[in-house]
Amino acid sequence: MAKLQQLITVARIGSIARAAPELNISQPALSRSISGVEHSCGFKIFNRRGHGVELTVAGSQFIEQARALLQSMRVFENNIRLFSEGKAGKLSIGMAPLLASQQLADFAAQFLESTEKAELEVLIRPGSNLVDCLKNDMIEMFFFPEGYIEADPEVATEYIGKVDPVMVVRKGHPLLKHSQLMLEDLADYPWASSQVPPLIENTLKPKQLICDNYHILRDTVIQSDLVCICTSSFVSAQIADGSLQPIQVQDFPLPSTQIFAAKLRGRVYSPLALDALQHMRGFLAVD
Repeated sequence: MAKLQQLITVARIGSIARAAPELNISQPALSRSISGVEHSCGFKIFNRRGHGVELTVAGSQFIEQARALLQSMRVFENNIRLFSEGKAGKLSIGMAPLLASQQLADFAAQFLESTEKAELEVLIRPGSNLVDCLKNDMIEMFFFPEGYIEADPEVATEYIGKVDPVMVVRKGHPLLKHSQLMLEDLADYPWASSQVPPLIENTLKPKQLICDNYHILRDTVIQSDLVCICTSSFVSAQIADGSLQPIQVQDFPLPSTQIFAAKLRGRVYSPLALDALQHMRGFLAVD
């Protein structure tokens, strides 16, 4: 690349003597460098004319291609720098539905703002599907809440933070009339979730609305007698305006839910993935 720059500079100035100071090289060293390139190519690039030089016919074609190659190399080097700094490339990740509903918009905006040429692809899938996507190299990593996937020897996980769950119902819901709720009080009411909650599968078994899109679930809860467990931050605006009301069930406490990142065991995170981890940690309440 340095030799190409020397040749292009000499061609532009038309003099080895005047080009040498600009290239920060001695005139003899620059002459030897040009002669070496000409010897390797097997043809003269310059004709010497008095105190200057001029391009040969072959030299003109050589310099034309050298300029294009040098520009491509500069773009390539800049892209490599961006890749190494986590500012360019493509990152494919996965997210559990509720986590995506709560964090994806802010995460994507901040992530893309911190990059220059990055492409972000996000798959929102059930846990088993995310594991399959990871093993098939469709995604590099995914974020999920505890209990969302089965333990797998091929998958390495790390804790990155937590979210606070809340159980909500619409304004005026019959359950709000109870001074003290127990789990059995919920048996007659339908549930909204992205998957069948264990307490429903094992205890209540009422009607259910299963949907991966929590924005749809939230809107449906506001218009019906559905009961939904989601994160407090996801429904903070609706709780503030009163359209949703939090409820507490005495024999069903809701502790904080830990959030994890998963990757194939033994794999090293790309710079973009490391950047994504940093952003996601920033959104979560880390111990």
